[in-house]
Amino acid sequence: MNLNVVLPRLATVLINAGDERQRRKLLRQESSKLYSHLQRVGKERRGLGRWGQSVNVDELAKSSIVDPVLLQLIGTVANTRMKSPGFHAGLQHTYGYLLSLIETPYGFKRDRWITSTIEDGFGLPAHSLQAFPKRGTLLINLTSFLSHISLSEQSRLKVLGTVANFDRIDWSSVNGWRITEQAETSVTGKEQRLEIRTDIVPFLKPTNSHECLLVYSLRLDRRPYKLITTFPIQSQVVESLMDPTRLGKKQHIRLRYNAYSPGFCGVDLLGKRTLAPLPSIRN
Repeated sequence: MNLNVVLPRLATVLINAGDERQRRKLLRQESSKLYSHLQRVGKERRGLGRWGQSVNVDELAKSSIVDPVLLQLIGTVANTRMKSPGFHAGLQHTYGYLLSLIETPYGFKRDRWITSTIEDGFGLPAHSLQAFPKRGTLLINLTSFLSHISLSEQSRLKVLGTVANFDRIDWSSVNGWRITEQAETSVTGKEQRLEIRTDIVPFLKPTNSHECLLVYSLRLDRRPYKLITTFPIQSQVVESLMDPTRLGKKQHIRLRYNAYSPGFCGVDLLGKRTLAPLPSIRN
């Protein structure tokens, strides 16, 4: 099955449907697997709760990432609110991206979930982090994997049906760097503190085009960190992110990678940016 053909066709059929009721019926008919996976994701509320919110506009393409009617459909089937301006980041950055039709300078959004780059880089089971895993679902498998890396201070995420082999990874061999950004604003009428993490994790095995995985998360005040997105990056991106001139106090801090947080979206603040080794990951 060529997903580069199947997924755009499915997205177009759904967009052209008369209303959401018809879209839901068509989704069930045209891709029963995607429909059932969304339903299963909707039952894993603890996994869904690990994610923050994102906007539906690509900074580089300057257009909507996913047709709004498709995001609404995804939310309906997964029993999760998907309304502007802040969409569920996990659903948008996985299933929304699978149905995205825009092409960016880095390719199509779906590319990261129909190739094996991340799996190959960490020696993960085949198809465990692709559109239709043999076991589990893309979003819940991804949530479990990223929680090990970037939410290690939170309780372990135990959900049914995830890829058991994740627990067999030698997490002690996974290391990297953590960029932490801190800024404050009173735009919403009260003082709020924003903390952003950009985790840069080198692949354990070399790939053809990428060297590291970027994991982006944030939190407000002292609330738990929430995942926003993840994607493979090349060495020049790593060098830019870790540029010493961008570290320290009085740095320009802003939300990136489509992250959404009331009071901080589209705002450029002065804050602090630090670089440190990624904390040890426990098995």
